Amino acid sequence: MRVTKLVVGILLLVLAAWLLIDGVANGILGIWTDPNYVYASLEIILAGLFIGAGVVYIVQEDSPFLGGDITGLILLVIGGIIGIVGGFMDRWMFLYAVISLVVGVGFFIWHSKTCEDI
Repeated sequence: MRVTKLVVGILLLVLAAWLLIDGVANGILGIWTDPNYVYASLEIILAGLFIGAGVVYIVQEDSPFLGGDITGLILLVIGGIIGIVGGFMDRWMFLYAVISLVVGVGFFIWHSKTCEDI
């Protein structure tokens, strides 16, 4: 679980960097399409949540307790809700919502099943 949390935390940080670049370049500046400020705001908020969850997973990678997983679950469920709402403006946000929900719920269930005695 330790290596998986480290890798997923790094991937969440990379995805957050992409969301920030895309939110500013595409949503606010309108480089590829027409500007959509609501979509850009949701994408930047989602990037912030991914940064928070990625940092939590990297820092709490070796912890036997559920605190980091609960924090990641809450951040990524909020990110999933934002992704679903933003998905009606751009279909890529549905993908980000699925990634967010699968990672958050998956790590929480995995850690709670493997460490039942703690």
